[in-house]
Amino acid sequence: MATVLSQRALSPTSLLYSFVVITQFAYGLYLGRQMEVPPAYTLLHWAAQLWIIGWWLRSDSRKRRVAWVYDMGFFLCLAWPLVMPYYLVKTRGGKGLLIILGFIGAYFGAAIAGIIVSVAAAVLSGQQ
Repeated sequence: MATVLSQRALSPTSLLYSFVVITQFAYGLYLGRQMEVPPAYTLLHWAAQLWIIGWWLRSDSRKRRVAWVYDMGFFLCLAWPLVMPYYLVKTRGGKGLLIILGFIGAYFGAAIAGIIVSVAAAVLSGQQ
């Protein structure tokens, strides 16, 4: 039981969703305080996001036996927002659309939650 739980906790899918929720929540905190996001955050976010998406796509395509394009790294770097929805719909059909909607909901929901927490903290502390 412990190995199944640890494999799910360390799966690329759970890491991708956790990454999106945490980073978008942090972005919402900055946005709510009307502060600029540090450049190091932007760089690390971009690099980590590409790595996690690549890891997820690699493990999922192996499990579903889908062949990769020749240079997946460059392809992901340029076109991942188009590749991921296409891949999900191609491999899962209509369920892929639900996964896309869940990802979009997590993306915007976490940012909105960060904004709400940031604004509420500013109001409660008496800052504007």
